[in-house]
Amino acid sequence: MIGQREALRMFGCEVFDPEGHRIGIVGQLFIDDDTEQPAWITVQTGLFGTNESFVPLEGAAFDGDTLTVAVDKDAVRHAPRITLHQGDLPPEQERALYLYYGMAYGVAPEGVASADDVQPEYVEAVRLRLRRWVAAT
Repeated sequence: MIGQREALRMFGCEVFDPEGHRIGIVGQLFIDDDTEQPAWITVQTGLFGTNESFVPLEGAAFDGDTLTVAVDKDAVRHAPRITLHQGDLPPEQERALYLYYGMAYGVAPEGVASADDVQPEYVEAVRLRLRRWVAAT
């Protein structure tokens, strides 16, 4: 798990997939609103870094110079395009990212296998809210 201290050093680092293919450069960092831990990054891809794709930090490894994420380059390239409003991730787009990457979203009540099996209102109430983290220099 990548902590806040490591996260501060990730900005501008190169990002690689598990196969060693270069994906791009770390652009922005998003933290889980409840735990205050780094949860997602954006990776600047394309010519001159003109595109940004969201990538989960779950399963990622940071060695101080490079970040290796647990998803492959093609998955990042085909990830949903997100338009940020006031810097934070809108809930409906947050959910789309979790589903796209096959990650659990929200918290299921006891006895329910998945948060996706319960009423949308419940999942909305307990969603994992992501917010952009701006590092002051």
